[in-house]
Amino acid sequence: MVTQESAVRELRENTTDGAAVLARRAISLLSSFVADAGVDGLVTNTRRCAENLRDARPSMTGVGNLVQFWMATFAWPREDFRRRAHAHCESVLARADRALDKTVRDARSRLGGYSRDCVVLTHSASSTVRSAIADMPFRVMVTASEPGGEGRRMAAELGLPCVDDDDAPRLFAGVAAVVVGADAVGRETFVNQVGTRVLALAATASSTPFFVAAESYKWLPQAHPHVAEPGFEATSNALVTAFLTDKPAEFPRCFTR
Repeated sequence: MVTQESAVRELRENTTDGAAVLARRAISLLSSFVADAGVDGLVTNTRRCAENLRDARPSMTGVGNLVQFWMATFAWPREDFRRRAHAHCESVLARADRALDKTVRDARSRLGGYSRDCVVLTHSASSTVRSAIADMPFRVMVTASEPGGEGRRMAAELGLPCVDDDDAPRLFAGVAAVVVGADAVGRETFVNQVGTRVLALAATASSTPFFVAAESYKWLPQAHPHVAEPGFEATSNALVTAFLTDKPAEFPRCFTR
């Protein structure tokens, strides 16, 4: 049985997955809560659960934004509430899937010019980046991405070479491009795992293209997304060659709160 407490705890304790995975999981947990909750106070409790899920991972704007979008675009009907809330969850998840598909297509189009002799470097274990690089002709190298070691696990799962974080900037002479994901994107900075800024600076110094793949629901109107959790850091957008994303219209701006 999914309760508000168990749903929020699951999001907070997951330090392995990125914003795209956890945003979808937040909506799925909300749907499960609606299915399991009692009739008394269902509407009020659902709203409270959604608010708690929205605020569970403050550095992962994508999680909060997707839940906020669900809240802002739901009619909150008194009749047939459970069925309609579940249907709305499915609708938002479908939007998130479309955003991912379009972002991956944009990324694959931009990276498609790199040949088998090229090396593309990535940091952490973005599920968006993972989909974008799948079956591409170029070679992929992954940083260990400490302290969590997400990149080390991703490299082991995909059979890719893994390099220590401290060694990665010294390898840029042989790197054709860098592509990373993002947990939040503002007008002037974006948020991703610690170690991203060093790679972005190294890429700029060596004139290596630095790409960020991030669905539009991870974007904020503010200049600087809030960094409120260990293991995350902000990097200047000025260091980014291009943001690879779906069309912004996929998610109307319902994110300000």
